[in-house]
Amino acid sequence: MLIAYMSVMWLIFPTFSMSMMFVGASPPFKCADGFDINATFASLPDDLPKCHPLGDNSSSCTRWVFDRSVYESTVVTEWNLVCGRKPMLSMLQSVLMLGGIAGSLLGGQLTDRFGRRPVFLPVMLLVIACSFSAALVGDYVSFVVIRGLTGFAMASMIASQYVLVTELSGCKHRAALTTVTFLPFSIGIILVAAASYGIRTRWLLQLAFAVPSLLFLPNFWLMPESPRWLVLKGRLDEALVILRQAAYWNRRKIPSDEEVLKLMEEARRGLLAREAALKGTNKSSAFQRVLDLVRTRHMCINTLASAYVSFAISGSYFGISFDMTQLSSSPHLAAALSGLVEIPSALVFLLMNRYGRRLTLCVSLLVPSVCMFLAFIKKDSTFWMLLGLVAKLGVAIAFNIIGIYVSEFMPTQQRGLALGVLQTATRIGGAVSPFVVDLVSGLHELAPSAVFGAVVLLASLATLLLPETAGQPMPETVADVEEAYRRRKAASAPAGRQLSGISNAAMQRDDAL
Repeated sequence: MLIAYMSVMWLIFPTFSMSMMFVGASPPFKCADGFDINATFASLPDDLPKCHPLGDNSSSCTRWVFDRSVYESTVVTEWNLVCGRKPMLSMLQSVLMLGGIAGSLLGGQLTDRFGRRPVFLPVMLLVIACSFSAALVGDYVSFVVIRGLTGFAMASMIASQYVLVTELSGCKHRAALTTVTFLPFSIGIILVAAASYGIRTRWLLQLAFAVPSLLFLPNFWLMPESPRWLVLKGRLDEALVILRQAAYWNRRKIPSDEEVLKLMEEARRGLLAREAALKGTNKSSAFQRVLDLVRTRHMCINTLASAYVSFAISGSYFGISFDMTQLSSSPHLAAALSGLVEIPSALVFLLMNRYGRRLTLCVSLLVPSVCMFLAFIKKDSTFWMLLGLVAKLGVAIAFNIIGIYVSEFMPTQQRGLALGVLQTATRIGGAVSPFVVDLVSGLHELAPSAVFGAVVLLASLATLLLPETAGQPMPETVADVEEAYRRRKAASAPAGRQLSGISNAAMQRDDAL
């Protein structure tokens, strides 16, 4: 129940990351230079140019009128984000992602140092404040600043919440819990489309989007700290309290306090000893934790490959999502379908458990790549819509896999930072995609599809460099990662079946914590 409540944030996040489909919608427009100040879109001739005054191709238009039959107001109509100012519209989506880069890096560092809960709660309040502020501001610059702060806070929340959910999940149910956690995001996209269909005024729509963010507030009373992190930091008494509470709510029995404390102390000593064997010390600065991500050969491969895969997934996901609204005469229907098609992706844990993380991720990235290239076969809007829906499903599946996958092969001490790096790559992909669509589409209407198809194809191949983690214990230290590779190389069976008593004990701790 706790994890189910914590997944509510994914129901609300589409109101920030996907709302620009409607908040930033571009209705038809005409240049009104030279016409009466009270002229409307319908009253002006149909053949008027858009970006320069009638009969003067050398000058830029300074006043526009918009078709308000579908949208009463958007950021485009409020601040004239058309023609030469169109890149300013792309920037509104990109700045959300760019703000997320700072949040991903800083959030990952802070969660590893100070814990999951102390980082989550302050940025949660920042998200709520930005939600309501976005509806009230009336100028472009302030709106840009709010979007950047929102991206920063969202990324920090994700870095904290996802690591916590992963560490609260037992090895057996980890894939199911962490993938189902994303399910509300798909439903949130559908709700964004429904709310936008009913509310056509920009500020009022954003106010409606802001109200659900108040559902975050009960986290002050419900959100626990990670017992795994507390054990690693030597705060055993606090970890014991949380374990007792978890046992009570799950109707499980655990040994006496003395026995549990003894087990946790033994586990902590073992973890620190194994880490010290590789690093030479059991204390690490923030800079050293960053170096840990690339300090050994296999950590470097895992970090770089997963970062590129995350970049490709995000870029193609947002590119397809925003293009979907242009593939139908009803943008609200297109957005709802793009959210609806994502719902089955939450069941990907069934494929992950049966076929493994690596193969499932590889195939899920290969499918959208093929779909994007197939679009060149036939110029038909219905055909493109079907390919877009299939591609969106594949990318959504990959999005659901990559987070849990990275969490499973990154060690506990670097897990928050690693997910922060993953989120950074994700944000960069999301920041680049609007400009790819705007700039590359001038070459050919399907040129963005070719770019995203090639990027995702390379990501599919990059997944082959990553280790399989299905049914295996999560590594606690960098030493565990290297040991798993050595054992995997020395034996043909999966590492999880070859690990010694230390690794078996790690799996037991995985389920206990």
